[in-house]
Formats: sequence, C-alpha cells, structure tokens
Amino acid sequence: MNTQNRIIICVSLTWLTCFYACQPNDETRAATLVAEAQSLINQGQWRAANLILDSVHSAYPREVTQRRAAKALQDSITYLEAKQTLDYSDSLLTTLLPKADILLRHFRYEKNDQYEDHGRYVHRLLTTSSNTSRNFLQAYVRDDRLTIVKSYYFGAAKVGQTSITLSADNEDSRYTGPNHSFNAEGWHEIMTLEDATALQLLNFVSTHQSARIRVRGEGDKPAKAWVYYLSDKEKTALTETYQLGFLMKDIRQLEQAIRVATAQINRYEQKQSPAIAKEY
Repeated sequence: MNTQNRIIICVSLTWLTCFYACQPNDETRAATLVAEAQSLINQGQWRAANLILDSVHSAYPREVTQRRAAKALQDSITYLEAKQTLDYSDSLLTTLLPKADILLRHFRYEKNDQYEDHGRYVHRLLTTSSNTSRNFLQAYVRDDRLTIVKSYYFGAAKVGQTSITLSADNEDSRYTGPNHSFNAEGWHEIMTLEDATALQLLNFVSTHQSARIRVRGEGDKPAKAWVYYLSDKEKTALTETYQLGFLMKDIRQLEQAIRVATAQINRYEQKQSPAIAKEY
C-alpha cells in the first residue's frame, strides 16, 4: 500500500470517528424527548406530551434517569388532568343536584333498615303495597343512583316469567331479566331490570307517553303469556321515574369522576410533599 492510500485511509478513519463521536447518544436523544414533552405540557398539549413520554420508555429502556424524568412528567400530567376533571365535574354536579331535588318532590323514600342496604325513591303513583294482586310495572331509583324496573305478575298458576314486550305506535321493545317467584294466595313473580336496561324501558314509555302502551309478558312456555295496558297515571309516573333515573345516572358518573380525580390529586400531592419539605 503506497503512502497516498495510507493517508486517505487515515483521513477517512479520522472523519468517521469524529462523525460518530458527534452523533447524539441514547441518553441525549431521550433527554431531548423529555425536554420536548415538558415544552408541550407548558403549552397545555398534554396528550401529545404523553405520546412522546411513552416513546422514551419504549425506545430507550436502558436510560433509567430519563425514564424517571419521563415518569415524573407523566404523573404531573395525570395531576393536571385530574384537577381539570375535578373542577368540571364539581361545577356540573352543582347544576344537576337542584334539578334532582325538584323531581324528587314526586317521589317518596322507602327503606327497610333490617334487610336492605339501599333505600329507594318510588313515585307516589307506583307504590307496591296497593298493587300486590295484579300485573304491573314498578320502577324506582335507589339512593346509590341506580334505576330499577320490576315486572310484577300475579295469577293462579306459575308462569316462569322470562320477558316482557312493550308495544306502542307500531313499535315493539323486548326486555329480559332474572325472575323471582313465590306462592302466597296465588303465584307472584317479579322480573328485575337494572340500570341501562331499566332506563331503556322507561325511555320507551317516555317516548310513547301519549300513545296506548301494551305490555305483553311471557313465561317459559309459549302458551304462558299475559297482556295489560299502562294507564295514563302509570305512564306519567314511569316517565318521571325515567327523568329522575337518567339525571341520577349523570350524577353518579360525576360523583365517580370526582372520587377518582380527588384520589389522583391526593396521591400526587402526598408524593410531592416530602420533596417540598426537603427544600425548606
């Protein structure tokens, strides 16, 4: 190899060494991403910042220092989001609770402390005590904000109630749920619909309140069926129960959001307090 070739090789090696030495290493790349995420957080772009911080963990698993910094920023995003959720939910809840109080004037509270964990708000036109020997729909909203609809059947023989179908204005809507039966001077059967299914049935009644609504119950055999129609008072009571139940569902969701957000805020602030104490 002549002298000129040796010089070319040495120059090339020197250039390559300098080139790679000047390239940022993994720690620098990770730190750049963390800094970029911090900038986005300052601008209120929390979701974009979270995506970048996730990439720090996935792309640079060995950069422990930068991953800790990324995790700390992600915790701060969770904290900021929780404070925003808390403020929004608390504000909205303040507007909904008075609306619920107005609707509750049409209901009465019932609870047997000996065997019931939750009380219930029952419309004054839908009390169970005056309807024990007929077929009817009972609806109420529990004090834990859940809506319940019960289909009551009464007859001389057991039918094994499996479903009810509401019909009005050429529309049908069928509902199923667990059934409980017992014999006491005739057969009593109670099928229970809860939460979303109960609200769906009540919404059907509310939507067709001005129409004639037929209720057809079915037992475990095709021949075991019965039909009755909702009275105007029942339609009014069920519609108002729907309004209360739907409102209570929103209240329950807001209360849950407030509980989660408050827990996140407390957890973050407790985690930060030792570090703050050290500064003083």
